[in-house]
Amino acid sequence: MNSAIITFQGFTESDDSRTGTEDLYFTVIRRFAREEITTYQPKAWTADIKILAAQVARQGIRNVALVSYSHGQAAAVDFAKAAYELGITIDLWLACDPVYRPSWLPRWNWTQPFAFRALTKSVRIKVPHNIRRVTGVRQDISWPAGHDLKPQSPQTSVEDLLKLPYCHTTIDQAPEWFALVRSELQAWANPPKATPV
Repeated sequence: MNSAIITFQGFTESDDSRTGTEDLYFTVIRRFAREEITTYQPKAWTADIKILAAQVARQGIRNVALVSYSHGQAAAVDFAKAAYELGITIDLWLACDPVYRPSWLPRWNWTQPFAFRALTKSVRIKVPHNIRRVTGVRQDISWPAGHDLKPQSPQTSVEDLLKLPYCHTTIDQAPEWFALVRSELQAWANPPKATPV
């Protein structure tokens, strides 16, 4: 079965400079590329999700693992919603200090002042019903800090995010985060074979 790993960068990250998410891709994620698994280089959190989802569907990819940092969660959530309409399952979402952004607010940089206003409230990130499992890391020593994740379906397993002693701007470079992504993608890419009856 064709699968893909799609990574979304955070608000301050871009292709213009080296980031923790870029390092994660080149040292961990791209090593999972093989004939049946496509790895996408990190996409900006403002990427056109509908075009990306359409490309994934055109290529016959039906199972996806998502990796996101900070505001990249907004792109991950939007991608999951678009993927559902195209028959794509999100098996796994690996979230690094996911920061809430209102779903009604477009993922454009100039709308950021409205997003910061929303961060002052006690909010939860709604996990779309077609995501099967969520795990990741978060921190609470700097602002913004990762928000709680609330599944929209009982079929979605949302694990408590591992709390790490890093601030928001460095947690995406944490060795514990890299190790978690490696082990989770290893399990996802190599599911146990069914035993014959």
